[in-house]
Amino acid sequence: MIIVALIARLCGFEQDVHFKINDRVAAIDGDTLKSANAEVRIFDIDAPELDQTCTDQDGKDWPCGRAAQARLKALVARRAVDCAPHNPNQFNRIVAICEGLPVNFGGDKEGPYAAAEADAQAAKRGLWRGTFQRPADWRQHPRAG
Repeated sequence: MIIVALIARLCGFEQDVHFKINDRVAAIDGDTLKSANAEVRIFDIDAPELDQTCTDQDGKDWPCGRAAQARLKALVARRAVDCAPHNPNQFNRIVAICEGLPVNFGGDKEGPYAAAEADAQAAKRGLWRGTFQRPADWRQHPRAG
């Protein structure tokens, strides 16, 4: 049992991450939360990068990366969030499933936020109000808009 606990500790999975209401939690970007004690990337959300822009329904660029960060900041304001580590990513950051976030955007079509993403797309809310480059594609070619 001690070996399992040590392996879990070394892998960063020894306990859930609890952002309490009185914690100072910062939205680093649209899919990463940080407090004094932890930093987690929210599982199954690939939000626009901070410098990424999107195009609205009128063809005008808007700072969707900054908007995603502001939205996540608003979502965690005055709200307790519990994050259960899922896996570390390729950058050895904790990737976690976070409860307590009324998120209206998501990652893949099968993930925990798929229904919310489909609703946003159907209602043309957020990123879906115009066109955008998937964040993973934008990271490969950041000047593509």
